[in-house]
Amino acid sequence: MSPADSTLSGRDSLAKLLVQAFRWFEDALAADPDTAHLPRLSGSQFMTLVSLDADGTSISELARRVGVTRQAMHQMVGELEKSALVETTDSPNDGRIKLVCLSLLGRTLDDKAKAALAGLEKRLADRIGQAAVSGLHDALSADWGPPGR
Repeated sequence: MSPADSTLSGRDSLAKLLVQAFRWFEDALAADPDTAHLPRLSGSQFMTLVSLDADGTSISELARRVGVTRQAMHQMVGELEKSALVETTDSPNDGRIKLVCLSLLGRTLDDKAKAALAGLEKRLADRIGQAAVSGLHDALSADWGPPGR
């Protein structure tokens, strides 16, 4: 392996391969006639939407999950509200807390995206084998422990 291949951008970098795999799914969704009309999300918007709990998530918790400041998350939620993908409601347990959840449009688009992604997983299994796809799923859903040393 050359020194360049051992860097973050090296050809065998797991981080780079994961990003490329994510882009494969993203590009396939953009090319699919059933999902091409769905709004294109930034990486942070996507991370925010997939970090939502079904019954709503506080902005503070979303910021922690996505790895941004509360201020940045407030801005992100505002953008997603303008796009009608999320809505905020008062927490039933604490009136000081606003919960963010998918709107009706957000849930509809989420359902369409889930169906399309299931089809893409099948297509990927046809190309690289079901055992490889299952192995990827198992490895990525395993408990990796906390990051760091």
